[in-house]
Amino acid sequence: MILSKILFMAGGFLCLALGIAGIILPILPTTPFLLGAAFCFMKSSGRLYRWLMNHKYFGPRIRRIGEAGLTLREKIGIYALVFAMLLPVIILTPSPHLRIFLIVLLAVKAFVFIRIKTARPGTVSVQAETVQGGKEEAENTDVK
Repeated sequence: MILSKILFMAGGFLCLALGIAGIILPILPTTPFLLGAAFCFMKSSGRLYRWLMNHKYFGPRIRRIGEAGLTLREKIGIYALVFAMLLPVIILTPSPHLRIFLIVLLAVKAFVFIRIKTARPGTVSVQAETVQGGKEEAENTDVK
């Protein structure tokens, strides 16, 4: 039991670190790693789970993706940014192996984006909630 909590906690910190790196690096997806961190912390430490879910930047993103998904505009914008950052590398790299890897990476990222729920614009509602000791207090706020 203690070993599983330690492993989940280590997995949570690893996912959180990769999620933070994904904010900066276009090849790493941020949100799946944050969702993984939330899952691992939920299994290992209530305190860390509450910290992540109440975090100023990460908490609303995790809740919104889980509840409503991304709008088509957000999906296209994110994918276009990643594509624009990787396209010069794909074109300028002399290594065919790296080129193939990056093209496959773009394809996998496109597949992941297709699998995320698509929310209609204007209907996305973020559940601004504070997670406290297993209880949740909710307040609806609209996001435009």
